[in-house]
Amino acid sequence: MPAPAKIIRVLEVVDTLEAGGMEHQLVHLINRLDPERLHFEVCCLRHAGVNAGKLKPGVPVHLLQKAEGFQWSAVRALRGILRQGFDLVHTHNLSPLIYAALATRGGITPIFHGEHAQLTPAEFTRKRLWQRRLLYRCCRAVHTVSSGQREELLKTGLRHPRLTAILNGVNTDHFKPPASNDERRTSKARLGLDASDDLQWIGIVARFGAYKRHADLIQAFESLAANHPRTRLLMLGDGGPEKERVLQMARESQMAPRIHWAGYQSDPAPWYQVMDLLVVPSLNEGLSNTTLEAMSCAVPVMSHDNCGAREMIRNHEGGWVRDLAGVEALKQSLSEILPVLPEMGPVVGRAGRERVSRHFSWTGMAEQYSVWLEACAGRRSFPA
Repeated sequence: MPAPAKIIRVLEVVDTLEAGGMEHQLVHLINRLDPERLHFEVCCLRHAGVNAGKLKPGVPVHLLQKAEGFQWSAVRALRGILRQGFDLVHTHNLSPLIYAALATRGGITPIFHGEHAQLTPAEFTRKRLWQRRLLYRCCRAVHTVSSGQREELLKTGLRHPRLTAILNGVNTDHFKPPASNDERRTSKARLGLDASDDLQWIGIVARFGAYKRHADLIQAFESLAANHPRTRLLMLGDGGPEKERVLQMARESQMAPRIHWAGYQSDPAPWYQVMDLLVVPSLNEGLSNTTLEAMSCAVPVMSHDNCGAREMIRNHEGGWVRDLAGVEALKQSLSEILPVLPEMGPVVGRAGRERVSRHFSWTGMAEQYSVWLEACAGRRSFPA
C-alpha cells in the first residue's frame, strides 16, 4: 500500500488581511481547499485586519508589524518563519514578492506569485518595472485574476514562462437573490433602509481609495437626482485615504438625505439583495469581486471598462460596460440606464447570475489554485 502523499505546507504572504477583494478571496480559498493536501499559514507584513477573523480554526497568522518603507528586519523575520519548513511561498502583489524573494534568497523555497489588479500609473516607472522583471525570475509561476490583466502584463513586457490567469470566483450558494419581493422588502427594513417598492437603490461597494471614485459617483448622483426623485445612493465600505473627504462630501451634499453609508459589512450579501443597480466606476481592477457578488445576487451592474469587466459582463448578461471616466460620463450612463431598470433590470440580473454560475464558480477557482500550488511545490506537472 503506497504511503499517503505528504501535505504541502504553503506560506501565504500578504501586506495585511484588511477588508479588500484579494484578502476576501484568499481567506475563502484557504478555508475551502483540502487540508489533507494543503496546509496554510499566513504572514502579514504589517498587521492582520478584519479578514483574519474569517480564517478557519487552526490557520496560524504571523505578523511582522513592518513600518512604512523597506525594512531588512522584516526580511530576517520572514526568513525565520520559513525555517519552520514550508514547501511553497504564495505572494500577493509587489511588496510581499520583494520580501519573499529576499527571504528565500531568490526562490530557493519556491514562490508562486499573484498579481491582483491592473498596474497603476505609479507602477509604470522604470524602477517598478525593473523590480517586477527581476523578481519574476525568482518565481516558479505568476498568476493574474483575469485574462485581460495577463495580456496587460505581456504588453508591458512583464513576462514569465508560466504566466497564467486564474479567474476569481464567487460563492453562488451564499450570494443569491432574495426569494421574493416580500423578502426583499423585509431585508430593507431590517437594514434600516426605506422599504418602499418604488425606490431605486444605486450601490457602490469599495474601500475609499481615489481609484474607486466615490467622489465622482456622488457628484454624478447629485446632478441627476432632481430628475430621479425616487433614486437613492447606498455606499458600503470603510477605510482608505479618501474616506474622510468622501464622507464629508456626502454629509454636505444637498442630497444628503438620499445618501446612505452603511460602513464595512462582514457579510454584504443582504445589502446586494436590496440594490437595483451596482455601480463599479473603478479605474483599476483585476477582476472585480463586487461585480461577481452582485451578479450572483442577480443585481445588474454598470461598470467602467476596466480590466476584467468584459470577461464578466457580456451582451447585457449581468449589466453594462461603459466608459465611465469622469463625472459627466457617469451621469450620462446613469441617466440612460435608470429609466429602463424596472423593465430590463430583472432580465439582465437573472442572465448575470446564470453567467456567473457557469463561468465563475468557487469550485472551479479552487480547483485551479490547487493544481498550480501543487505544481509549484513540485508535486505534479504544470498545466499545459
